[in-house]
Amino acid sequence: MNKKINNNQGFTLIELLVSIFIIAMMSGLFMVNYHNTNKRSELGIIKQKLASDIRLAQNYSIGSKTYDGVNAPSGGWGAHFSLADPTYYIIFADKDGNKSYSVTEAIETKTLPAGLTIDSLSPASPLDIVFLPPDPVTYVNTSAVTSAQIVLRENINNSTAVITVNSFGLIDSN
Repeated sequence: MNKKINNNQGFTLIELLVSIFIIAMMSGLFMVNYHNTNKRSELGIIKQKLASDIRLAQNYSIGSKTYDGVNAPSGGWGAHFSLADPTYYIIFADKDGNKSYSVTEAIETKTLPAGLTIDSLSPASPLDIVFLPPDPVTYVNTSAVTSAQIVLRENINNSTAVITVNSFGLIDSN
């Protein structure tokens, strides 16, 4: 009795194509998730940067930072936000003491990255947050008892981030 044993080793063409398809599908899913994760991460970084810039104005007020090299601004330091152009915000020195921003008081303009905008402002647009030394007392649109909320939007994924400044000067970016 002569039996022929058929011992073929290797892969068939169908097995090879299925394996390649599975690897390609997993790679595609990874790339889509990587892009979304990268955008969410960028939103978180910009949210922290914006909160840090508001804290910078607050620290300028606490430290009585000089504006013109001689005097601290009489109205303190602040941050200005407007929905008229939601792609930037302004750090300013309140030279005239009116607890609001005017064009001549701008110190630095901070531009948001492409795809990120200021979505809404509360209590109203334009929004001015001013810290008056020496404590510093926090003013939101000239009121010392109002809290402010800034909502950032990432336009591709439509995700949002919220920064809140309360009337005591606590800046929350969680």
